[in-house]
Amino acid sequence: MGSGSLGTIIAKAIATELSDEYELLGILSGRLENAVRLADKVGCKAYRDIDDMLLDKPDYVIEAASPDVIRDMGAKILENRTNLIVLSVGAFADDEFYTRMERAARENDCRIHMASGAVGGFDVLRSAMLMEDSTVSIVTEKSPNSLKGAPALEGRELSHDMEEEIFNGSAREAIKLFPRNVNVAVATALATVGVDDTNTIIRSIPDMQSNKHNIRLKGDTIRISIEIDSKPTPDNPGSSTLAAWSVISLLKNMVSPITF
Repeated sequence: MGSGSLGTIIAKAIATELSDEYELLGILSGRLENAVRLADKVGCKAYRDIDDMLLDKPDYVIEAASPDVIRDMGAKILENRTNLIVLSVGAFADDEFYTRMERAARENDCRIHMASGAVGGFDVLRSAMLMEDSTVSIVTEKSPNSLKGAPALEGRELSHDMEEEIFNGSAREAIKLFPRNVNVAVATALATVGVDDTNTIIRSIPDMQSNKHNIRLKGDTIRISIEIDSKPTPDNPGSSTLAAWSVISLLKNMVSPITF
């Protein structure tokens, strides 16, 4: 699901690098013509709607669209006994939605795989959380263009001359105000202390050519710092190419005889 920059990278990689392990059945997009365009490039179907897609009984559906798409279609996919791979992790900051999706997965004997997206290190973060109580924070730095149009800005143009700290609060509030910019904060929160207790800071940095995320976990006996600095996709300054490749990495890991 999704035919934008991330969906295109994922579809092309499945159709080529992973063709021995996976068959790409089709593309579903918000606009049929976009699905057709990508489907023609990778040699698969273009689905008209979710019902058309589910008729093929896929083993996995990959969401590379938006939080609204996964909220609208997620439960129906699981009820079809289809596993989900999710990039728009921010949707799961909603407790009611999280519970509904968890229940649907259990009742239909399938799983929801949260792709690591534009960050990572969740294995060591989860291990540390088992050891002791800790505090967790994430600082995200992006260019003004990457943050443009976020609901929190209410149409305000960010400065192209001065750095600005435009948010400091919980991951839950951050995803409401910056729904296309901080899936990474929600992913970090769900892997650690939760969306209400993960301090999230967003900064606008003029002339910045990359998206930068710094995750810190602090406990009594362990401290972890994870920094990721990656260039955004050329046609979507708010997204990182790394997010698409995290899905490919996940797919490869699921069929590997030796996994990490």
